[in-house]
Amino acid sequence: MMYLYNMYSHQISLLRTSLVFNSYGRPTRISNCFTNVVVRRKIMSEPPSSSTTRRNKFLAAPRQFQRHENHRRIPPYILFTAGGTLLVIGGTYYAFLDRVPLTNRQRWIATTTTMEQELGDSEYQQLLQQFRGAILPPQHRATRTVQRVGNRIVAAAQEFMTDYHASTNTASRDLTLLARPYTFTVVQSDMANAFCLPGNHVFVMTGLFQYARTEDELAAVLGHEIAHNLARHAGEKMSGGLVVNLLARSTLLLDPSGLLAMMILPAASIFRELPHSRIQELEADEIGVHLAALACYDPRASKRVFQRMKDGLDGKAPPEFLSTHPSHTSRLAKFDMYMPEVMQTFESNERCAVIRQQMERARLAAARDALLRERQAAQGAVWHDL
Repeated sequence: MMYLYNMYSHQISLLRTSLVFNSYGRPTRISNCFTNVVVRRKIMSEPPSSSTTRRNKFLAAPRQFQRHENHRRIPPYILFTAGGTLLVIGGTYYAFLDRVPLTNRQRWIATTTTMEQELGDSEYQQLLQQFRGAILPPQHRATRTVQRVGNRIVAAAQEFMTDYHASTNTASRDLTLLARPYTFTVVQSDMANAFCLPGNHVFVMTGLFQYARTEDELAAVLGHEIAHNLARHAGEKMSGGLVVNLLARSTLLLDPSGLLAMMILPAASIFRELPHSRIQELEADEIGVHLAALACYDPRASKRVFQRMKDGLDGKAPPEFLSTHPSHTSRLAKFDMYMPEVMQTFESNERCAVIRQQMERARLAAARDALLRERQAAQGAVWHDL
């Protein structure tokens, strides 16, 4: 009887025991009915835990992910438009790539030589009007000297470009530019300056003669200016300015007030235009001394010219990073790098001995003619007074 009672009591206790699932989804064993009811109420009143939330999100993730993917998918016409635009931009950039003679620096030029010549011709006519009355006559000694030295530099430039295109197997389209005759205009001015416009127009201010005192030194200056023309630096500057202006105008779509465009223009000047201008000046120095050596002018004269310019500044030059030109110290250091090669060209040229004798005779003849004209002018003034 005791055995049957114990077994009956055990079965009753099993019936009174229940399994309750808690918020974690795990079964909880409750020992009696009262505790069962209390615990069930407590579990039902508690908010779901974070683990349950994560589990529910995980189960619903595939459907939500698919819905978000449909919203994020870019329409095909936008992809085609963007791809076509990038292809056109890349093709245009590649089509207008060009290299600088001698230095082989690769740059982008959107202008043509014809366009550059037309702009240079227009600027030339404007400058003739601007300097009217200050331009020295063709028979003046300074004008004849500039023309004589300049024509020798131009002949050397033609030889230089022919050899360059032959060595690089490139088209000789620059020779058509050199085929145009150069004009040399000397302007009476205290400004020490010289420049060459596209279209082969060279201007020399008489103030330059305080630094370029010999024909070798004048050849160094003219070689530098004609080198700018050979390298098409003017076209490169115009192309760069075109890109900067387009970029500045495009910012108006994002900022109609124009404040962003006003920030881009000075930043582009400091970080792009000024550094590129200094690079172009150093390229013109390097090409210019090669032209002078080919024309049988002493390339060492270039250092004398820039040393005088450096001494004349007395340390008043602006910081190099804010200037369009490198400092004279930097240029003189670069000349030391170029000099061994150009001196070899100058000294190995067998024609230079004869040519320099011709230069000396031409210089003496020009001095004699100038003196004769001065005497005739003085005599004419005396007869006019009588």
